[in-house]
Amino acid sequence: MQQTVNPIVQRWLKEAHEDPEAFWAKAADELPWFQKWSQVLAWEPPTFRWFVGAQTNLAYNALDRHVANGRGGHAALIYISERGEVRVFTYAQVLHEVKRVAAALHALGLGRGDTLTIYMPNCPEAIFAMLATVRIGAIHCVVFAGFAASALAERISASGSRVVLAADVVYRKGNDIALMGIVGEALQKGGEKVEHVVVLNRSQKAAPQVDGRSMDWNAFLKKGEGHPSAHEVMESNDPAYILATSGTTARPKLVVHTHGD
Repeated sequence: MQQTVNPIVQRWLKEAHEDPEAFWAKAADELPWFQKWSQVLAWEPPTFRWFVGAQTNLAYNALDRHVANGRGGHAALIYISERGEVRVFTYAQVLHEVKRVAAALHALGLGRGDTLTIYMPNCPEAIFAMLATVRIGAIHCVVFAGFAASALAERISASGSRVVLAADVVYRKGNDIALMGIVGEALQKGGEKVEHVVVLNRSQKAAPQVDGRSMDWNAFLKKGEGHPSAHEVMESNDPAYILATSGTTARPKLVVHTHGD
């Protein structure tokens, strides 16, 4: 069967094949950098580094630059839940919420290089948490809110997380699935480094406490008042977040995504 490729895509493929470094340097020029790179690619098998020496912040690129360029009033996040709840956030509103979470994370003592686990359903607060973590130079490890306690424990332990951000329930196929029992069991198995558990109370019911380490999401945000929320300037190859492989054939392996690639 004949395959039709857009001429623009064909040109990109040709340019990327002929001179990969020039192609990606041109693409990277579309983004703001606090400092430009000294080398596009440092390939030293088995490791490699992109945009060596460049300074940026992944969350800044996702939010601040759009607000600064006059798109603060444009829709950035449109959420429609399984139950029909609709929530729309502009870039400016998302940035405001992300700054609140960033300040709260600072209040818990987290900063550059610290790791936390996010065990939440697909909801705006999970997005705010991801962006806030990256904003302050910390590293998040998102775990699917359907994994059992053993899988969650492995990822909490392997990532060295100091904080777990969770929700009390996830809505799936018309059912409320409680998560805090899973979180509690996971912490018993692999949460020796976890200092705080922050719980987004979606069901409006009292979520069970986890070893005295848990606090409500609203109390968490309140705790951040007066703390800094500015973005950290990160080197291009500093880690931004971790994704764990499925672990179907062995223990899950942690894959690191950096700020600049």
